Amino acid sequence: MGVLALERQRRRQTRDGSIPLLGKRGCSSSQQDDDSEGGEKVKYSGLDLPEDIWRHIYSLVPMQDAARAACVSRSFQHYWRCYPNLTFSNSILGWDRDGPWKDEMCVENEFASKVNKVMTNHSGIGLKSIKLEFYGHKSSDCCFLDSWLRVALTPAIEKLRLQLSSDETTYSFPCSLLSDQCGNSIRYLHLAGCFFRPAVRLSCFRSMTILHLYVMCISEDELWCLLSSCSALEQFGFGNNNEITCLKIPCVLQRLRDLRVVGCDKLRAIESKAPNLFSFTFLGERVQLSLGESLQLKKLTMSYSFALDDARDTLPSTMPNLESLEIISYLETNTRIMRRQFLCLKYLRVAVSGYTYPHTNDYISFVPFLAACPCLETFVLQVPAPKEHESIFRDPSDLRRMPGHRHAKLKSVDIIGFNSAKSLIELMVHIMETSGSLESLTLDTVGFVLRCSENDIDKCFTMRESAHSRMEVPLALSAIEKYIQCKIPSTVKLDVLEPCGRCHAC
Repeated sequence: MGVLALERQRRRQTRDGSIPLLGKRGCSSSQQDDDSEGGEKVKYSGLDLPEDIWRHIYSLVPMQDAARAACVSRSFQHYWRCYPNLTFSNSILGWDRDGPWKDEMCVENEFASKVNKVMTNHSGIGLKSIKLEFYGHKSSDCCFLDSWLRVALTPAIEKLRLQLSSDETTYSFPCSLLSDQCGNSIRYLHLAGCFFRPAVRLSCFRSMTILHLYVMCISEDELWCLLSSCSALEQFGFGNNNEITCLKIPCVLQRLRDLRVVGCDKLRAIESKAPNLFSFTFLGERVQLSLGESLQLKKLTMSYSFALDDARDTLPSTMPNLESLEIISYLETNTRIMRRQFLCLKYLRVAVSGYTYPHTNDYISFVPFLAACPCLETFVLQVPAPKEHESIFRDPSDLRRMPGHRHAKLKSVDIIGFNSAKSLIELMVHIMETSGSLESLTLDTVGFVLRCSENDIDKCFTMRESAHSRMEVPLALSAIEKYIQCKIPSTVKLDVLEPCGRCHAC
């Protein structure tokens, strides 16, 4: 409400004869305020500033405040028609789909009605960015989408984000709106939840630095032509496509630093000739990777069933300069020595899949992996809830040892979802005994995503969802006290995260 406060203060000051904080555009002392309360005509001393300065000041105001100000001032109403940055989402429009609405269709119609009113009153002149997040099962059937985009896609547009969600994608993005003039100005394009099928070669996107296409039905040739026109591209995200089997990144993308590929069911290979790729994220099924020499690649995230196996077998030789590695994967059942090392790796995060049937997760198998990372400083391990027969209290026999492995530079270890699984206790004891530089150890016994004390929920997320998790926490705490605390040097800070007292008592 900052703009409205300034407007009210301006009106009060004009009655007192003082200089206002915010005057009408280009007003002089002889001009009158046609917006005075009660219809009065009050003379005031306005700041004689150029039109473009007033427009710039108004453009810096948050959209909600700018819209409110336009409702009470003709001057602001004029600027609103040229407001440069429009954002439409549930939070911006002041309601929540999970809130008091009874009918989802009513929610979607209300959303579309509000956006349509704003877009109808906007001239399109001066618009630089528009963000539209329209969620609902009928979002892609909205009859206003084309008209909104015709207003938004002007020769001055720099940023467009269109995020739709529906059970079945039906909306086809009007590629013809990406004309030559529009293509020359746009720097950021994010499309999700729609069809994207350019009938002809699109214009040269010489200013495009960020491109996200989570769309259906673009072919390999169409995508290659599109990427080849984006010589300034720095970040490319691609996913939700049901046609492409081989994703090819052209060598013209000399500036490409960040590549993200998510959820392409038919994808079998990724071939990149971009020479300066720094970060690569892949979530899907196992594919054949060809990333050139990959000498610049420092950050890698992989999520698929056998990602951990591939990391052990191929990454040290194909991506020798990795510094950060994140893996979501099954955990293999056997422990084996790694033949090559990650000589530059400093950060390792592994999230183990909960599905292990018919095997159990053997966490001590991470020891050779850690030993193959001589520069590793941070290790984060996220584990699923254990099976009943994995607990160390069901099998209190001697703990296994892994001699010959040391972790000289390891400083921080964080176990998310720590439990009483015997192999997990064996891993922690091994780390305590062989990591002379360790500074901190965090054991999160619940691994909840949401805490009830920080969010409006009845119980902490994991405690609410799993009775087995509630039963496991006391066992995990007992295992820490019996097997781990006695191994921790005085120089290591131990932080044990427990569920809140209220949820723990339930």
